[in-house]
Amino acid sequence: MSILSCGHWWAQRVKSTLPLPFFGLALWRAWMNLSFVAPNGAVPFSATTDHRLFDLVMLAAFAFVIPLAGRLSPLCPRRWAQRLCPVLMGAYALASAASLAMPDLTAASGPLTAAAALGATLMVLMWSELYAGLTPFKVLIGLTGSYAAAPVLVFLLNGLYPAYQAAALVLLPFASIACLCRAQAHVMLAPLRATGRRTVPWRVVAVMTLYGFASGLSGMHMSEIVGVNSSLTTFVVAGILWIGLLGLSDRISFGAVQKLPPALMVASLALVSLSSLMGPLVMGVCLSAAVLLSYFFVDATLCDISRRFGISAVWLFSITECTSMGAEFVGSTAGAALVASPFGSLPAFHIALNIALVVISLAAAALLLNRRGLAQHWGVSFAEAGALAEDLAGQERRRTWIQTMATQHRLSPREEEVLGLIVEGESMRGIAAKLIISEGTAKSHASHIYEKLGVSGKRALEELAQAALAPEEPVRDSEPNPDTAAAGR
Repeated sequence: MSILSCGHWWAQRVKSTLPLPFFGLALWRAWMNLSFVAPNGAVPFSATTDHRLFDLVMLAAFAFVIPLAGRLSPLCPRRWAQRLCPVLMGAYALASAASLAMPDLTAASGPLTAAAALGATLMVLMWSELYAGLTPFKVLIGLTGSYAAAPVLVFLLNGLYPAYQAAALVLLPFASIACLCRAQAHVMLAPLRATGRRTVPWRVVAVMTLYGFASGLSGMHMSEIVGVNSSLTTFVVAGILWIGLLGLSDRISFGAVQKLPPALMVASLALVSLSSLMGPLVMGVCLSAAVLLSYFFVDATLCDISRRFGISAVWLFSITECTSMGAEFVGSTAGAALVASPFGSLPAFHIALNIALVVISLAAAALLLNRRGLAQHWGVSFAEAGALAEDLAGQERRRTWIQTMATQHRLSPREEEVLGLIVEGESMRGIAAKLIISEGTAKSHASHIYEKLGVSGKRALEELAQAALAPEEPVRDSEPNPDTAAAGR
């Protein structure tokens, strides 16, 4: 197979698995890296920016959004959010570019940094909510592909003159939002709407808190080679996972994919213990790989919880981001204080620090690998991977059928949402509540759907859907009991 034919095969593989706009997340990650994680020191504005202010404003913004999640959901289709987010982030990048000619603009770095942090918060929540409309397998494809592409963008933009790079940073947020808007056409927005449930997945929160603290505490090891923000480690780990998931998607079960990130994470943690023999670089690479894998696993899990149980993705991700960022801030502060202390220069201090990081990371891994806890409290169940795969396959068939009907019969986007909820068995009152419309409007949309599809009513439409899906969809009487399944094994 030639290089061109191989490249064409991979391009078709990617497009058939997940539409390209979903990888617009990489544009946002590249902007974040070049603006705040590793900014260009030749730009006066970036050199005077208080990066801790950016983190603190984002932390406060996530905490502020938590009680408002019910009213904000769904966030990604809201026009004001789509417009405000790139404007706030672009204003910071524009001032950064202008500071090359007008260094006095550095006096406005504080307010513009705070504005960029608010825009970044909206960006994180909108992309998280959009990914919550995908199956966990596609979430992993999108996340690993975006995380692998971001370092490539950073490398290319770092090769530009500062003025050209600053101009590119102005465009990146707008390009990322444009991709998000295009991607919405491939996701049903109805499931993104909250049902009012406010369940807190405490295991996810605990894992992100522990890894956030470990990441902050080990900040002294991070560089362009290690770290989880568009580093070489990110490119290698995410790239290998992305290629593996795409290349083997027809040969491996989703249950195996579920177990892959935790298994690799534990392997990375096992290598951390060798850092005293192989140097701090090994420590940084292995810990960064473990943290990155935990991010993939937890994000896919949160998206699955939101999609399957109707819990607001804005609510879930605001909680986890808030706790993770808070723990990372505490960890980085503690790490800096320890290094500055008289003990920071002692060899025994670094050994003790490595041991502490291993203990913290293994505690997080233990929470991830607790099968009973996963089966009872998380959307993804390791204990019943086969049943989950069947369930996800059934959901994907329903989604495909609904999109096919919408295309063939020229349904509007709102009518497609209503059709999806009718197929799921929702009443007109339930549809009105989920779509935040009146019951009369819901009935009007339903009447238009019946007319376009040529059926007499709701019962006839449900029978049509059942006839189309029944031959392939397995019948399950009830959800499996995790305790019974565990006892059977």
